Amino acid sequence: MTSLSARQPIRAALGAFLGTMIEWYDFYCFGTAAALVFGDVFFSSNDPAVAAFASLGTFAIGFVARPFGALVFGHLGDRIGRKTTLIVTLLVMGTGTTLMAFIPSYHSIGIKATIILVVLRMVQGIAVGGEWGGAVLIASEHAPERWRTFLAAAPQYGSPVGLILATLMFRIVSSLPKEDFQSWGWRIPFLASALLVAIALIIRRTVDESPEFERRKAQRDVNHVAPLRMVLRNHKKALLIGIALCMHASAGFYFLTTLMITYTTTFLKVPKPQILDVVAWCGAVELVALPVGSLIAHKIGERKFLVLVTGALCLWALPMMHLIGSGNIVDIAIGILVAIALIGSYYSVLPSFLPRAFPVEMRYTGISLSFQLCGAIFGGTTPLIGVSLAKTFGGDWLPLGILFLLISGATFLASVFIPMEEPEKRGEDTIETERMNASQSAIPSANRIP
Repeated sequence: MTSLSARQPIRAALGAFLGTMIEWYDFYCFGTAAALVFGDVFFSSNDPAVAAFASLGTFAIGFVARPFGALVFGHLGDRIGRKTTLIVTLLVMGTGTTLMAFIPSYHSIGIKATIILVVLRMVQGIAVGGEWGGAVLIASEHAPERWRTFLAAAPQYGSPVGLILATLMFRIVSSLPKEDFQSWGWRIPFLASALLVAIALIIRRTVDESPEFERRKAQRDVNHVAPLRMVLRNHKKALLIGIALCMHASAGFYFLTTLMITYTTTFLKVPKPQILDVVAWCGAVELVALPVGSLIAHKIGERKFLVLVTGALCLWALPMMHLIGSGNIVDIAIGILVAIALIGSYYSVLPSFLPRAFPVEMRYTGISLSFQLCGAIFGGTTPLIGVSLAKTFGGDWLPLGILFLLISGATFLASVFIPMEEPEKRGEDTIETERMNASQSAIPSANRIP
């Protein structure tokens, strides 16, 4: 192995981390702005709870768009390559986020402002829909087997770092006078995205294509793969349980960040800077939990580790919300940060564990659909459901605790029952792929996947 190729696993992991960090920075900027300011800037309502609900509705729209991104970019990633696809997702995301900084307010152009916001939010969602699966694969498929659990987790570090950057940016601008914050202050974090995208683009262009994809491309199989059809025909069970396995990566996380910002500031009257400080600490705690989780899972086994962590989240659900419901910022911090530590350790294992449920020829599509369908169905709607429950029950913590318990229970069951691909099963899938290829283009058997 040459010195250059020996460095590729690290370079691929770094490229996956930096690109994902910026994509999630963009995504968290929107989520934070939706919780803090979009209700006043882009919606007209005298009821703060109604404005918050409408604002979080635009947040949910991004999740609805993510499965479409998973379909489009998953197909491209399985057909033309991981690297090219990831460069496109980065450019699309950065463009959509930067343009948000220039949208006039509702009070200036009326409903047109809301429509533009929704369209750009959908652009964000489509880009993120293709980002996670490709970043995970380009890191894991470059990694040697002994380091796979650690290097495959590289994109996961992008999420907490992006959260920290976005939260700190809003922590700074939210200290401005209210009029300045609502007119131009909130736009600064979105403008910063353009510079970050330029840096990430340079990094991603230096990463080689996935070695596994290159081997398949040399065999000419990539031109005849129909990944979506293969997933839906042969791996429906893995897809459905994979969606449940991703529950804490989307619904659980946005419960603790976006929903808790809205719940604590709107219903418990916690000052915005205080809860933003707690959310910023979420990123720091997650950064510690990620390597610790990877190390423990490497030693005891990924499935066993996921079962233990998701079981612990089930036990913590009600005590956590009892602490948050007190309205005391110290209790709120304890409740949220303990849960974030558990979710962070679970999140570190997800990128190396979930791809094992799908063969390589449909892997980008399979894991992207699992992650993004979960986000569309549960991630974006969780803050909406939470606000509705809080409004209905007068801000009581118990219904929200039960909601978090349901999220935790679904992830626990999925970690127990999700099927993993055995070599014999991969052989059957490859035979099926060869049959499809033969029927479509009569490729000689010598050129098929062995």
